[in-house]
Amino acid sequence: MKRTLRAATAVAIVSSAMLSAAHAAESSLEIDACELLTPTEISAAIGLPVDQGRRKDEGMSRDGQYSSSCIWMIEPGKPGRRFVILNAQQWPAGRDLAKKFLQAFHESADKGIIASKPSPRKFGDEALWWGDGLAVRRGDVSFGISVFMPRPDVARTSAMEEKLAPHVLRRLDKKSAV
Repeated sequence: MKRTLRAATAVAIVSSAMLSAAHAAESSLEIDACELLTPTEISAAIGLPVDQGRRKDEGMSRDGQYSSSCIWMIEPGKPGRRFVILNAQQWPAGRDLAKKFLQAFHESADKGIIASKPSPRKFGDEALWWGDGLAVRRGDVSFGISVFMPRPDVARTSAMEEKLAPHVLRRLDKKSAV
């Protein structure tokens, strides 16, 4: 009986330690996309008011990254579906997974999976425009930002996303300095 109790206690301790380690790993990678931009910054960049934003996280994935999204509705209450979306991924340190993530856009264009050839941009360590948004990498973080305001009479450009990316990068830099 004592032997069984000791074994059960040992299993409980090991299980608890494993759960604590898993939780610590997840919380050290957690990123909050809604904290990377403010409604004021977005409104200034796009020239229209936005709401406070809604966070929707995918959380930890099998490849070890934590993914968080935030969506801000443009001119809430007005008809039409217009929004700004930011998806941020925190990747495990030192494995170049954020770099591989952006490389996948180039490979998808080469295979015809995405319609446009990504064009390089000057943000973070690496950035590219893929036609629907701007993808950026800084160290072990990658993010994609897209402003969705369909106007058939206006050609799609990356101007609004390019106004928003420096705000995100500034907050990422502050976070990594802490």
